[in-house]
Amino acid sequence: MLDVTSLVAAILVVALAGVCHRFGRNAPFLDGVPFPAALHVPFVGAAMQLSTLAGMRRLFLDAANDNGVVSYRIMAQPSVAVTRADHVRQVVNASSYRAPVPVIDMHIARLVGKRSLVLLMRDEWKLHRRLVSRAFQWQNLAAMAPAMASIAETFTNVWRDAATPSIDVFPLLKRLALDTIGRTGFGYDMGALRDAANPMATALAFLLSETNRRCFDEAHKPLSHLHWAPTPANRRFVKEATLARSILNEIVEARLRALHADTSGATYHDLLQAMIDAASADNSPMDAETFADNVFTFVLAGSDTISTSMAYALYLLATHPDVQATAVAEIDAVVGKTTPITYEAMQRLPYVSAVLTEAMRLFPASPIVVRNLEAPLMLDGHFIPAGTIMTIPIWFVNRSTLNWGDDADEFKPERHLDDASAVTSGI
Repeated sequence: MLDVTSLVAAILVVALAGVCHRFGRNAPFLDGVPFPAALHVPFVGAAMQLSTLAGMRRLFLDAANDNGVVSYRIMAQPSVAVTRADHVRQVVNASSYRAPVPVIDMHIARLVGKRSLVLLMRDEWKLHRRLVSRAFQWQNLAAMAPAMASIAETFTNVWRDAATPSIDVFPLLKRLALDTIGRTGFGYDMGALRDAANPMATALAFLLSETNRRCFDEAHKPLSHLHWAPTPANRRFVKEATLARSILNEIVEARLRALHADTSGATYHDLLQAMIDAASADNSPMDAETFADNVFTFVLAGSDTISTSMAYALYLLATHPDVQATAVAEIDAVVGKTTPITYEAMQRLPYVSAVLTEAMRLFPASPIVVRNLEAPLMLDGHFIPAGTIMTIPIWFVNRSTLNWGDDADEFKPERHLDDASAVTSGI
């Protein structure tokens, strides 16, 4: 007769065998598609390659076939990455669904709310995305241009008044981004450029940094996810999130009250108003909480992407003086040194626009997009089953010779002035 110890041991062996079978396998799953077994380790698959740029290059570029397709596993889950432009379009058109990642989504939901666009899926995501996208129509952007120009002038004045031989521009760009998003997002003047200690600006800067740390930089550390523990970082997170959210909620509710009463006569040119107008025209059931969640999302995500993209653009201009000279000459010819910058004037700066586009191509603010196939997909002559994780490594899509030619790694703004470029062909 088996004793208790033997029974427990047998159960543990069976359980361990099940875990090993479920998560320890790193077998290929698509015939004819490269599967770099050497880049995999038991249980986590190729996950370790995603922690560094060099690792991602080995996986997404070096191991891919001639058409930029490679298969791999993450925690035994079958995954396929694509880098060729037409394959990227296929994947994006095939699925708008991303399987929840609890360890990341938990932190995002605590920050921006459960009704944020980044956490919605399927038809609900499509509805909200359609409404939000209307906020970025050219008429709305044109109305925001004066606010952007005013903030840009403040930025240059602060930089000039620093009166130092050198300046760490990135913190200043973060404050520029917060002011821009505040004014154009929901009509709130944070004054971060003039006062780095502004409570709202300070709260948002901390929340963004802390969320990035927990979701990405230190996601492998268990303590990063114990948000309920009474640690100093967790207490400050709650304090700053409560402050920022209370201010934003009051702004949204006040805007909705004013519009409902229709007594203020005020005209608003910001993202919040554009979403409200789009929801009203579409008879959408979006409420104050949903508006606040999405505005908060754009405040946090937008401030990071703006500051990062601007920092890389300035770096590339500083290291390519010929490009800088051409851009300055175009600005002088179109705007001059005293003429106010308008939306119409910006449309007559094709080279400056090309500089920014090229900077974002080489240094995309979001390096990877992930989708989960809800239906089978025929891609590059291969049948990819439903449930497969599809990865679009934007960093390498933007640097792939398949899309950009042999000079893909070079900074060449003029490539975006050519109608035959990869951009206009649909990347």
